[in-house]
Order: sequence, then C-alpha cells, then structure tokens
Amino acid sequence: MKAKKNAIGRARWVKAWLIQLIEALIAGLLTALCAGAGPVVRGIALWALMPCAGAVTAFCAVRRGLNNYLAWLAPPVGLYIAHFALWGYAPPAGPALLCALIALVGAAAGEVYRQTHKKK
Repeated sequence: MKAKKNAIGRARWVKAWLIQLIEALIAGLLTALCAGAGPVVRGIALWALMPCAGAVTAFCAVRRGLNNYLAWLAPPVGLYIAHFALWGYAPPAGPALLCALIALVGAAAGEVYRQTHKKK
C-alpha cells in the first residue's frame, strides 16, 4: 500500500514539473520574441514579465505537488532555452538571475500556501 502511494506521489510531481517546464518555455519564447519589438518592450519583457511569469509558474507548480526546491529552476532554464532556440545566444544574465530569484520567492509562497491550506 505504501509503495503504491509513493508511486502516485512521484507521478504527481513529475507531471507538475513537466507542466511548469512547458509554461516556462512558452513564457521564455514570448519574451525572446519581444526582442524584435524594440529595446523598451524587450526590457519590460525581460525585467518584469518573465520574472512575474516565473513566480506564477513556480507558485502553481508547488501547489500541484512539486517540491519548492525544484520549482524555481524551470523559469530561468526556459528563458535560456527559448533564447538559444530562437536567437542562438543567451539572454542577459541580470534578467535571468532576477527571474530565478523571483521564481524562488514564488516557490516559497506556494509552499506556504500549501502548508496553510492543507485538507483536513
């Protein structure tokens, strides 16, 4: 009985991580596409929209069952993969690090939310 419950829990966090990776890749691709719209739009997308999207995806992934120590990794990785795939080079390091930091805060908020709203 215990092994079956552990397998269900493992499948749950893998599913949550895959969903978050897809969401982060989409957000990173949209951010990378904003580079063609001009420097102001690119700056807003890199410095504001992608970190906010990273926080939201990390929060939702933790609520879905992903460990909060893993949830912050997907947004900056998605940003890097999208930039490499579309433009062939990495995004600036500052926005990527800000995205990682804000995603870490979002993952911590998701963990706090999950602990305070446990089903009884």
